[in-house]
Amino acid sequence: MIKINQDNRAELIETKKPVSWLIENTKVAVFDPINFSGYQRHIDDHHCTRIVNFLEKEFFLPTPIICAVDSDFNEDTCPLRIVDGQHRIRALEMLKENNIKRYHEIAELEIPIIIMAKVEEKLEIETFININKTAKKVDTSLALVLRNKINHSATGSNGLTIHQAEYLAVELARLLNENQDEQNIWCDKILYEGQTKNTPQLITLNAFVKSTKPLLMLLGKSTIISLGWNNKDELKKCVGKCNDMMISIWTIVAQRWSELFDDTLEKRRIIQGPIGFSSVNRVLKRLVKEYGIRDCCSLIEEFNALVSSSKIDYRQWLPGYYFSKYSSESGYNIVADEFFTSAEN
Repeated sequence: MIKINQDNRAELIETKKPVSWLIENTKVAVFDPINFSGYQRHIDDHHCTRIVNFLEKEFFLPTPIICAVDSDFNEDTCPLRIVDGQHRIRALEMLKENNIKRYHEIAELEIPIIIMAKVEEKLEIETFININKTAKKVDTSLALVLRNKINHSATGSNGLTIHQAEYLAVELARLLNENQDEQNIWCDKILYEGQTKNTPQLITLNAFVKSTKPLLMLLGKSTIISLGWNNKDELKKCVGKCNDMMISIWTIVAQRWSELFDDTLEKRRIIQGPIGFSSVNRVLKRLVKEYGIRDCCSLIEEFNALVSSSKIDYRQWLPGYYFSKYSSESGYNIVADEFFTSAEN
């Protein structure tokens, strides 16, 4: 083992271990939405198949597996948490499960490892985020949720509501983005990383979550949804309820300004971008507050009535036209106010 001299935030150790040892002595810190521990998503075996196909022909994995452990590292501190390399380790497990002859050929071959020993949870999460945001584009959204919770707890507040709402917003975005129902206009329209310019996506995950989180917190406070889930079934029900509500709300929007929702994607960059999405969320919040709404159906009905009576012309939503200039938090409020004032006139 070689100790690497850097700062004192963690003790870095460089070593090597055979394939068999790595399979038996490492694990993935999968995010648990009940107690908010872990920070990675479950590995999709489909993504590991390409690595398995490679390993069946040759073995050359020069890039270190990065792991973490809370204490000093020795053979008794295992299992190690995998910070980077979880797909490679899972691919080796799949090889063992499906091609035992080939596995035995490589089981004692070695892979380099870097171990972050005596590491704090926040640094481990930050390392995971930094590695994957700058290189592989692995989904780091759950790690960000947990990091935000840790930062918030450091200020002396341990309430979970804000973090549950943030997590729910992340999962809602993923569900909408993957939902191919013909009524869902959000399928493949949310970009997980980068900027939406010149892409088929219309809003970033960050912008979606930032706008949706306050709405979900209000819906929870008003008992329209429950943020106090106690198990995964309750969580699944909550995410599904939010998904159905969002699809209904945006079906109303698409029907009211149908001229924007043809095959020309560019027409939708304002109404489905941060300006339109955040403005609609503010409209929903105002309806809940001012009308004392306590259920999803009533919220959808009131939103439909408001939008139906609104005199906002579709051309105001076109890129370069009236609403385009309101690309700020105060601007979103101005656009939301327009929903109400145009309906009153």
